[in-house]
Amino acid sequence: FFDSLTVVRAYPEILTEAVSVIDIGTGAGFPGIPLAILRPDMQIVLVDSVLKKLVFIENAAAKLGIKNIKILHIRAEEGGRRRKTRETFDMVTARAVKMLPVIAEWGIPFVKEGGIFAAMKGPGADEELRQSGKILKELKAELMERKELELPTGEKRTILYFRKTAPSPKTYPRKVGVAEKKPIIGEA
Repeated sequence: FFDSLTVVRAYPEILTEAVSVIDIGTGAGFPGIPLAILRPDMQIVLVDSVLKKLVFIENAAAKLGIKNIKILHIRAEEGGRRRKTRETFDMVTARAVKMLPVIAEWGIPFVKEGGIFAAMKGPGADEELRQSGKILKELKAELMERKELELPTGEKRTILYFRKTAPSPKTYPRKVGVAEKKPIIGEA
């Protein structure tokens, strides 16, 4: 839970900026569920391609009385192209999903212009950021904040906050599997 809430602890202003959040590659619901508990007024969509994980989250949320989440069983590449979800969210979170050039391609198309993409990374964030310049420029996202944290366990985290400055080209995200097989790597 603590790790999940670092996204707001590192940048508390985000709580006033974000009303709708989508958590891609949510897994067991982190950071989405802790954010939903912290901010019951926030609408949070949890996305994963594994239905079993989403069913667990839905049942857990019902037992906990969490009413401000929705689950979406879809691959991020498909969701980022859908009219109902493309460029509609104030904030996108991604915690321990893929390397930054890949997760940026999947996540930034969900962010509306002026919104935030928060990539929760561990060691190696600076190298991933360096490799992501080309795709970030293409997707119209600029690094806004870079925050380093240490968890009570001693693990280090880096959270990269990107502001979307203009609509992303319609060609992104590319088809399922392409970003992983052929990531757009390079400095801007």
